[in-house]
Amino acid sequence: MVTRTVARQSRSLTGIRGGNQRILAARHFSRPDRRSASERDRVVLALARFIGFGYVLYAVVVIPQLVDEAANLLPGWYPPVAAVLSFGFGIAMLVSALVKPWHRAVGTLAILAPVGLIVAGLLWLVASRSQADAPASWILDFAGLAGLTVILVRPLWEGILSLATCKLLGAAVAVNNVVDPDVWGAVEEAFFGIAFTSVFLLLASRVLKIGSELDESRDETERAVARGVANVELARVDALIHDHVLSTFNAVGADRDDPRVTAQAAGALAALEGLVGGDPAAFSDIPGREVVARLRAVIAELDSDLPVTVEVADDATSCPIEVAAALAEAAAEAVRNSAEHAGDDAQTAIFLGISRSLVQVVIADDGSGFDPDAVPEDRLGLALSIRHRIGVLPGGEAAVVSSPGAGTTVSLRWLSDLSRRVGVS
Repeated sequence: MVTRTVARQSRSLTGIRGGNQRILAARHFSRPDRRSASERDRVVLALARFIGFGYVLYAVVVIPQLVDEAANLLPGWYPPVAAVLSFGFGIAMLVSALVKPWHRAVGTLAILAPVGLIVAGLLWLVASRSQADAPASWILDFAGLAGLTVILVRPLWEGILSLATCKLLGAAVAVNNVVDPDVWGAVEEAFFGIAFTSVFLLLASRVLKIGSELDESRDETERAVARGVANVELARVDALIHDHVLSTFNAVGADRDDPRVTAQAAGALAALEGLVGGDPAAFSDIPGREVVARLRAVIAELDSDLPVTVEVADDATSCPIEVAAALAEAAAEAVRNSAEHAGDDAQTAIFLGISRSLVQVVIADDGSGFDPDAVPEDRLGLALSIRHRIGVLPGGEAAVVSSPGAGTTVSLRWLSDLSRRVGVS
C-alpha cells in the first residue's frame, strides 16, 4: 500500500507546478536564508506566559484586597486605575506571548509592567487622604513579578534593581498613613521578598543564557555549513582548472596546430562561463541510470529491505555529480528521519524517477506523521540535510507533506537546465 502511495504521489508531484504540494515546497524548504525564532526568543515567550499566568492569579486574589485596603483612604477612582496599572501590562504580556502576531510586544510590556506598578504605588502615597489602622500590603504580596518581567529583556542586575524598587515601594505603601506603623517589619518583609525572588531571577537568567548559548551554537553550525559549501566551490574550481584549463594549455604546448585543440579550448571556455554563472551543470555529469544506482546504494546502506520503485526514461537526463550527491544526502536524511520517528510498525517505501527533464526522489511512510508547522526551522535534519542541500541547487526543490497520524512524504526534485528554460516540471 505504501509503495502504491509513493508511486501515485510521485506522479502527481511530477506534473504539478501549483497547488498545495507546490505551496508546501516553497513554504518549508525553498528559502534557505529564512531565519526562525531564536532559542532565547522561545525561552522568553515561555517565561512570559508563565509570569503572565501569575499576574492573572494574583489579580484575582489581590484586586479585592486592593479595593478593601483603599476604602475610606483613597478617592474612588484609585482602585480601578491602580488595578489597570498594576496588572494590565502583565496580563497584556501574557496575551501577546500567546498570540504569534503580537510576540514583538512582549519586550515592551515586560518593561511597562513594573513601571505601571511603580506609578500605582506612587499614586497611593500622593493620593491617600486619611490614616489607616492596618498596613496596606497588596503591593508587597506580588511585587516580585515585576522583577521577573524585567529579566526577560534586560540584564540580571536591572531585574534585581526593579525587584528591589517595587518591594521597597510596597513597604512604603504598607506603612503610609498608618497609625503606629511597623516600619522595620515592612522593610524586613520587603528584604525577605527580594532575597527569595532573586533566586527565581537567577534561575530565569541562567535559562535565558542557555538559550543564547544554543543560538550561538546554531550560528556556528550554520557558519560551518557555509564554510563547507565554500570549500566545495573551491574544490570545483580546482577541478575545472586542472581538468579543463591546464589540459588545454598542455595540448597547445604539445601541438598548437592540432584541430582538437580548438574544441578543447572551447570546452574550457564553456566550463569557465558556467563557473561564473554558478551553473553546476558546467562540471562533470553522470548518466541517469548511474544516478539511480548511486541513490539505491546510499539507501541500501541504511536499510537494504526498503522497497524501491524505479522509473528511468529512455531519454533520461544526465545529472551533475554535485546534484546527485546532494539528492543522495538529503534522501538518506529523510530515510533516517522515517526510521527514527515514524514508529516501529510503520512501513516506508521509496520512488526514484528520472525523465528527460527531471530527477525525483520520494520517501513515504505510513507512520505517526507530524505537523510541519510545529517543527522548528533550525532542526538540523530539515534545515541543513534537506532544505539547505536541495534549496541551494539551481532547479532544486524539496517538499514535505505530513500530518499527525497520516504518515509523511518527502519529495526531492531537480529540474534540468532545459526544463527550467522551457518551464517543464
